Amino acid sequence: MPLDLSEIYTSLNALPGRVEKAVAAYGQTTAKAIEANAKKDRPWTDRTAQARQRLHGDCTHIDTGIRISLSHGVAYGVYLEFAHEKRYAIIYPVLREGSIFTPTLIQSQYVDLCTRMGVKA
Repeated sequence: MPLDLSEIYTSLNALPGRVEKAVAAYGQTTAKAIEANAKKDRPWTDRTAQARQRLHGDCTHIDTGIRISLSHGVAYGVYLEFAHEKRYAIIYPVLREGSIFTPTLIQSQYVDLCTRMGVKA
């Protein structure tokens, strides 16, 4: 009786697409979490709420994987980040703080991803 490997080949061929979708979903979730954290922890006092409302976390696909970014949507965002001895900066402090990117969270996300894909972590 010959060994039929067609099912294994089919599953292996589908794996990169599944991984790409899972990584993109993780990136979108992380971008939104970073955005929420930045909006919550902003160091300035809202006058019009525009700077807070227009903070935007995004995840984009690049050649080597994904890029997660956080940006201001107001013209004076650059002044919040770099003027006044950076007292009102939020982008770099949120990313540096790393509350979203703790190794424990990344490890648990990886294990969850592997479990959903039926791969041993």
